[in-house]
Amino acid sequence: MNKLQTALERALPIVAAAYGEQFGVNVVLSGTDAYTDGETIYLPLLDAMSELREVLFGYLAHEAAHVRSSDFSTLKKCKSPLEKSCTNLIEDIRIERLIQEVFPGTQFTLNAMWSYVVEQGMSPPATPEDNEATQLFQYLLHRLRSEVLHRGASTPLAESSQWVVEQTFPVGFFVRLDGLFGKYMDNLTCSDDCLKLARAILKALKDAEEEERQQQQSQDQQQQSSDSSQGDQSQQAGGSSGNGEGELQPKPGQADSSNGDDANQGAGDSQQSSGDIQAQDTRSGTQPSSAQDSPVLSGVEGQPQGGNGASLHERLINETNLPEDAVGQLREQLADQAREDNNGERVAIDTSSIGSDARNHGDTSSLKTGILASSTIRSRLLGLLQAQTRQKQWLHTRGKRVDGKRLTRLPTGDSRVFIRREEMQRPDTAVHVLLDCSGSMNRIQAVANQATVSLALAISTIPKCDIASSMFPGIGGEVSPILRRGQPVRTGLGRFAVCSSGGTPLAEAMLYAARELAASKRQRKVLIIITDGAPNNGGAVRYLNDLVAGYVDTYAIGIGSTAVSKFFEKWSVINDVKELQQALFTIAGQFLDLN
Repeated sequence: MNKLQTALERALPIVAAAYGEQFGVNVVLSGTDAYTDGETIYLPLLDAMSELREVLFGYLAHEAAHVRSSDFSTLKKCKSPLEKSCTNLIEDIRIERLIQEVFPGTQFTLNAMWSYVVEQGMSPPATPEDNEATQLFQYLLHRLRSEVLHRGASTPLAESSQWVVEQTFPVGFFVRLDGLFGKYMDNLTCSDDCLKLARAILKALKDAEEEERQQQQSQDQQQQSSDSSQGDQSQQAGGSSGNGEGELQPKPGQADSSNGDDANQGAGDSQQSSGDIQAQDTRSGTQPSSAQDSPVLSGVEGQPQGGNGASLHERLINETNLPEDAVGQLREQLADQAREDNNGERVAIDTSSIGSDARNHGDTSSLKTGILASSTIRSRLLGLLQAQTRQKQWLHTRGKRVDGKRLTRLPTGDSRVFIRREEMQRPDTAVHVLLDCSGSMNRIQAVANQATVSLALAISTIPKCDIASSMFPGIGGEVSPILRRGQPVRTGLGRFAVCSSGGTPLAEAMLYAARELAASKRQRKVLIIITDGAPNNGGAVRYLNDLVAGYVDTYAIGIGSTAVSKFFEKWSVINDVKELQQALFTIAGQFLDLN
């Protein structure tokens, strides 16, 4: 495989088209768009040598995985923003692992994409300043990317995020989380399974929070019981002393019993007040060290953080300030780069719209003129080829063929009587002819058909040349094959009798032809376009011209119109069948290097 062929095969539109075909998804190359509607993936059309190529292919693999495996209605079932974000996160992990198993090469492009996302700061780790929902999301994101998909860029972020969340969430949550991942991550079969796991994670947090609250309350009760026991013992000691004095019989000269009772009552009231204060001090005093250290509970009687009294779980499901989707940020950056690369020009190429092969109508009566012209063209081309390959010859002292006219020079000592010829080596050539059969070609379609069949018949008989041909628009698609490379031309002549209808998807046809030529092992690649020169998207045609420049020799034949001169450097115009032979002969002579 030569370097030009390799470079052409690696061209962004050709690779994108091949990926789309391999993944079984529709891919449209767009000037500035990057998104998917669930059926078609729209890719921004970056510069052919853009450093973001691998990132773009990673994005294509990611979106293709969604189109192949995701149920886009699942997210509508989510009950909170965090539940939706977690479901989408788990779904991303599931579908990327699936596509890597089916297409192992996507692991490299997906790694390139996520490494770029991390480098650009689109997916940071959790920090103490983040709200609790953001901390949880970033922790889950980097942990799953690192552990399940082995994305090296996320490993250090997962470690730093873990330190942050361990300060925020109860220990029991992480125990439950490990169990959920071990049980379910390898058994996710659909998008709804991802939603169930997301809900299970949030429930695990709620359960862990409740468990810690109950443990805290149990500790508080034990502490209160201990303090109350100490208070009761103090009261009992004080009560025994008071009652002893009250039980003594008054002696002569002492106050009467009524005064003693009043005194005793005052003493008792004083002791009771002292006991009440002690009990209140015990209930309203500082929390035990375990309550202060708890990441979830603090305040009076185990109230959660936050002045509104909401639990951690409630705060999470009510949080709306969540991280922006990293893939969404990547889409915007790719689109911005595409706008810069294309100078804001609108470009759209559907890489997937390939229709069925053209039908063989059998009737070739409308092609007779073209068939006859091909005989003349073929004879002239073969004559030139034969003359050119023998144009260099010289005399030599050794050889197999003697020039009789030089034998008379032998007596003079000149032994150069042998003829040697240098046959000019021509490169193997692959030709692809694109035939415009749009509605605007109606009046001149017969001439275009004849030109195409003439080229096919003439070139197919030239040594070291082969040909393929396609029509645009196609049958059920933007382009359809008329003649596949290697097929005999004469047995399928009826396929060239095409009818006019539809638009002019020239860019899609050129991309299909470029892909077909890139797959050929021939050294030289030639694209011939027969059209009236009015494409649907002129910007896309110019982009494709720039793309194949240096790899493919492109020629255009304008049928009754000079509009081809706006898009192609090598072009000619024919208005009727009389001009057909000379135009075709001129073009064929150019790409065959015939002088």
